[in-house]
Parts: sequence; structure tokens; C-alpha cells
Amino acid sequence: MKKKDKKQEQGMALQENAAPAVKKKKRKKAPVIIGAVVVLFVVVRVAGCALTPAAAVVVTTVQAQRGDLQDSISTSGTVDSEETEIVFASVSGKLGEVNVAAGDAVSAGDVLVNYDMEEMERTLQQAALNQQKSTAVYNGAMADNSENQAKLTEANTNLEVLDQQIADNKSYLKDLQKQLSQSQRDTSNGLANESYQLTNRLNDLNSQLSALGSPGDPGYDAAQAQALSQEIQSVNAQISRNSYLQSVATSTDYHAELQEEITDVQERIADYEEYRAEMESQKTTSENSILDAYDRESYSADKQLADLTYQQAEQEYYEAKQGIRAEFDGIVTECSVVSGATVTDGEQLLTLKSSQDLKVTFQASRYDLEKLEVGQKAEITISDHMYEGEVSKINRMATLNESNTPMVGVEIHITNPDDRIVLGLDAKLVIYTQKAEDVLLIPVEAINADKDGDFLYVVENGVVVKKSIVCGISTDTYSEVTEGITQEDQIILSSYATIEEGMAVTAVPAQ
Repeated sequence: MKKKDKKQEQGMALQENAAPAVKKKKRKKAPVIIGAVVVLFVVVRVAGCALTPAAAVVVTTVQAQRGDLQDSISTSGTVDSEETEIVFASVSGKLGEVNVAAGDAVSAGDVLVNYDMEEMERTLQQAALNQQKSTAVYNGAMADNSENQAKLTEANTNLEVLDQQIADNKSYLKDLQKQLSQSQRDTSNGLANESYQLTNRLNDLNSQLSALGSPGDPGYDAAQAQALSQEIQSVNAQISRNSYLQSVATSTDYHAELQEEITDVQERIADYEEYRAEMESQKTTSENSILDAYDRESYSADKQLADLTYQQAEQEYYEAKQGIRAEFDGIVTECSVVSGATVTDGEQLLTLKSSQDLKVTFQASRYDLEKLEVGQKAEITISDHMYEGEVSKINRMATLNESNTPMVGVEIHITNPDDRIVLGLDAKLVIYTQKAEDVLLIPVEAINADKDGDFLYVVENGVVVKKSIVCGISTDTYSEVTEGITQEDQIILSSYATIEEGMAVTAVPAQ
């Protein structure tokens, strides 16, 4: 018995010093070793039973060990692109060559589709002619408007001058006609009679002036003398005027000259009035022909519209000349157009997915969703090639799968893609989720559960004891225990239907 005890002590020492295998799943090896030990021990115990009347139940035990534990999710998904571009027609027109088909790989800058440039040139030429026509119409209208403005200004100015000239000449004509009439009434006898009376008056005034005497004489009235002198001057002036009129009246040419002057003035007035009628007509025509604000706005809008149409046609021409090009390296996944088709601006032509920014998508159950977080690392296997990745997106909405089970879409960004990856292929995923460092670890097969939660059977002094535990994260082989046990506890590894708390057992440490 001492030799056997020594071997058991050596086995326990090895178990205490051994690091837990938490990164590689060795679940299949443990049963083989345990089974061999159990068989050997059973043989020994059977042999001993012949000598011992009541032997205890043999159980395999382990001890919790400290180590690191990395949980993971193994699943599969589908390779897809993170960047998708729906390529639309940049301009309306007829297509030339379509250079790609679904499944083709393209590089950034490659021409995917060409336009028929002959039709685009005709459209540009038509727009240019419309622009020239609109510009000519606009310039002509503005020139006519400026001319009408000038004519209106001229008419207004001339009408003002003509009105004054007509008024002046009519006044002058009236004076001439009065002179002629007066001349015809005044005869030489009438003038002579008036001159005689004026002469008598002059003599009388001179007598009165003489009667006053000289300045300095007694009774001399200077004021009366001055008044008499002024009246004498006035009478002399009238006598002189009558003498002139008398001489003119006796002339046979005077009436003819007045009549001729009157005729000239009348003709001049007629000319002025005729010219005034022309200016009045010019004013009316100019006013009616001048563009108002709405007309000017209409001509300007037509010109701007033609300019914009040409600019758009020119821009579309050069855009069409460049062709429709790939914005990035990628794969054409859909192509719905053919050469010679007529398309409209904005019409969908094809779909391009990036071949550089790639991801793997899969559907996660609510159980896996509890472990997933954005940023977690992942190993991706596509066609036997390994790639690195990380969780980049977790959808916020679940959808039902074929079994009406809610599933949540998850995306894994591929950090090191290459040209061997093909869109749409299946990919195997290992996503490293929770991690615990330097924690107590036990094999998962040692854990039992009932309505009160998780528990373990341990051996204390050869008797089975039930201990409740609190588990942390776990893998297929190991589980973290946060409460309930220590490293010294002998944990029964396999559950036995006959094991009950309080029964006597014989513990055999697992190798």
C-alpha cells in the first residue's frame, strides 16, 4: 500500500503543476487516459474485493487549475463586399460598347461603358445653334429698344422746341397783321391832322414854359417847369413818329413788304406744325415699341435658357466622351444593358462591388449574440486559405429564418484580403469572444445542474459533498468558476447515476 500511495502522490503533484489546455481542444484524449486508469484501478480493486467484504465506489477526480480561457464561436458565412456602387447613366443618349459582363474583375479607372458620340455631337451642335439664335434675337431686341428710347427722347425734345417756335411765330404774325391793318387805316391826311394838333400842343407848352421865367426869378416853379419840359419831349417824339409813318404810308412798297413777311411767317408756322405732327407720331410709335420690364425679362430668360441648354449639352458631351468608368477595383455583379441601347440620365446600368474592402456575413442566434461585440478578432477560412478579420457590424434588427427563428445579421471585416477571394463563397469563421485570464478552470464534464443552478460533486474525507458554484465563461472543454471551490478541492470528473451526497467513495486522480 505504501508503494501505491507514493504513485498516487506523484500523480497528484503532476496534476497540480500541469497547465490547463485551454487553447486546444483535447476532449477526446482525456477519456482514453481516464479509461485506462479506471480499468487498471478496477482490476486492482476487484482483486482486493476478494479480501475486502465492502469496498467504496471508485470515482475519477480532478482539481481546479489557474489559467487563461478564450471563448469562441464557430460558424460559417458568405463572402461579400463592404462597398457596393450602383452605376447609373451619367447622361442621356445612345450607348456604344459595353465592355464588361457580370463576374468581370475591373480596376479603378477602367471604362465600363462607352457612348455613341455621333449622336452626342449632333445634340451639342443643335444646342449651339439654338444658343446663337437666342443671342441674336436678344441682341436685336435690345438694339431696337435702345433705338426707340433715343427716338422717344428726340421726339420729346423737338416737340418742346417746336411748341415754343410755333407760339413765337404766331405772336409775330399777329403783330404783322396788326401793323398792316393799322397802316391801311392810317392815311396821310389823318396823320397830318394829328401832326397839326401835336404842333399846336407843342406851341402851347412852350408858351407856358416861357411864362414861368428863368430859374431865380420870383415865382419860378421848378417842378412845373420840369413837367412841362418832359411833356414837350413826349409831344416832339409823337410828332417825329407821325412824320415817319406819314412818309412810310406814302410809300407804295410798305404794304407789299408787310404782306410778304406775313406770308413767310405763315409758311414757317405750317412747316413747324407739319414737323410737330411727325414728332408726335414718332413719340407714339416709340412709346409703343419700347420694351417694358416683363418683355425684357422674357427676352433675357429665353437667352439664359438657351445658354444653360448649351452648357448642359456641352457638359454631357464631355462626360459621355469620358465614358462610364469604375470608381474602384471591384467585381461586376450585375449588368443589365447592351450595346446600342438608348438610356436616360440616372438609369441603372450595372452593379460594381469592391474587391478590396471585403467582409463575411452570417446570421447569429440570440445565444451567440450575447457573446458578440464589435471589434472582436476572428479567423476566416476561405477555400483552405486563412485570413484575419474582426467583427465590424452587428445589426440592430432581427429577421426570421426558414425555421421562424429570429436571427441577427453580423459582418466580419477581412483585414488582409487577396485576389484569391471570390464573392459569394462560403467561409468558415472562428470568432474569439470573451476571454478570462488567470482564473480557476475545470472541465465542463464535471459540472452538474439542477433547479438551484450549477454545482459540483467533490470528495472530502472519502465522502461525496455537493457544492454550488458560479460559472463564468466556458468553452467546449473548460469552464471558468468564479465562486464555490478552491484549487484543493477534489472534483469528481464524471457524473455517476449512483452518486449521492454523503456516500463513501474512493477518489482516483485523473492523469
